[in-house]
Amino acid sequence: MMRHDTVAIGFCALALSFLFVNAETAQDTSYIYLDNTPYVASVSNVVEFSWPTLRDAFKSPNRSDVASYSGFDWTKPYPGTPLSGFSAHLRIADELAFPSSVTTEDVKTNVASISYGAPPSLMDSDGFPAKMHSSWYICQHYYVSTVPDPTQEVEHDCSFLPTQCQQDLKSSFVKKWGSFESETGSMCGGNALELITPSCRDALGLVTADVLGWDASYLADTAVSKIFTVDEVAQQSWMIGTGFSDPYNQTSYYAASNRTYVVVTVFGHSADASNSAEPVAELACLRPAWAVLPTPTTTSRTTSSSVPSDASTSTFAVTASTNPTLSSSKAATTTSASYCIGGTAETGVSGGLTGLCSFSCDYDRCEKYACVCTKSASAAAAIPTRSGVQGCPGSALDKDSYDYEYFVNLCAFTCSHGYCPDSVCQVC
Repeated sequence: MMRHDTVAIGFCALALSFLFVNAETAQDTSYIYLDNTPYVASVSNVVEFSWPTLRDAFKSPNRSDVASYSGFDWTKPYPGTPLSGFSAHLRIADELAFPSSVTTEDVKTNVASISYGAPPSLMDSDGFPAKMHSSWYICQHYYVSTVPDPTQEVEHDCSFLPTQCQQDLKSSFVKKWGSFESETGSMCGGNALELITPSCRDALGLVTADVLGWDASYLADTAVSKIFTVDEVAQQSWMIGTGFSDPYNQTSYYAASNRTYVVVTVFGHSADASNSAEPVAELACLRPAWAVLPTPTTTSRTTSSSVPSDASTSTFAVTASTNPTLSSSKAATTTSASYCIGGTAETGVSGGLTGLCSFSCDYDRCEKYACVCTKSASAAAAIPTRSGVQGCPGSALDKDSYDYEYFVNLCAFTCSHGYCPDSVCQVC
């Protein structure tokens, strides 16, 4: 039986352990991350979803991508031998309805799922993975970014990222391997909600991690072993939505398509393995091929829902549109999509966000829930040249305030492009 205590799964996988524990309690219930928030792995970003709805939708996903990477033969004692044929699979299913336990309104979300495939030599004839040697421990670190140009093809080995970023993504988790084991029970060299390494922030933004760590005991459990080794969307797979949107919403479609998923898989040793070789980290990057939708007719309204947080309900801004027809036009072609070229802070948020929202919205980077677009055009304004500065929220801001996360993303963008007001931002 799968271990249900979050310490066994690790503090680094707090939100995913929440998914696993609760998904087993109801046969027809799965859990997804509601949206790509600055702190994706926060438990407050988790909502329940109908597993039959997800299962049926992912039988014929609307968009997909696959990245292959190398690993090791974990059926042998650590460090094993190199082995090719590992893969990460991205699938996106559009227009999925929320269960009534979340909201009774007619709103939809587009759900992305990441699953994994193991080489045939690591699988048994019954379709389940072969026994993993007890000396192994595997960690998978997830990042979701909207900074890379979605109109360009993504290199699955992540070679589009700066060389230093690639090196640091790997080394940061390898060098700290086992550092948190006494506190979390996990060997992973990083925890959920931690900011990505500084050398990657210009290319990917100030994104935070989600982490899943697992060992031989998980592969021995038939209830969950396929999550890590079989290319299929399962009830407990890693999934993320696009928040609440009216049916056939163009913004939601692009939100799902524009995300670049970076997965760092670390093949390491268990806590009991002695005199072990250094772990090895492999990168995989995923994003579906770009396709264009026609310009929508938009209106705005709000939707209330029940999510597992300190409050019983939360309110989100959504946009409605006409029913789109998918076009196969590639990125380089002219599109009829509209782009934001002006905006301000949403009503009710901190006044310190006004200048940041104004700058960001000028370049089609209105922060969701924090900013509102007030002027659109058929073409986006050219984003200023990157300054090389890494921006963070100012030291005087309250980290416990509800809108602190907005400053995280906005300061990262504005400071890196020449606007870093010292009243609300600072150089990291």
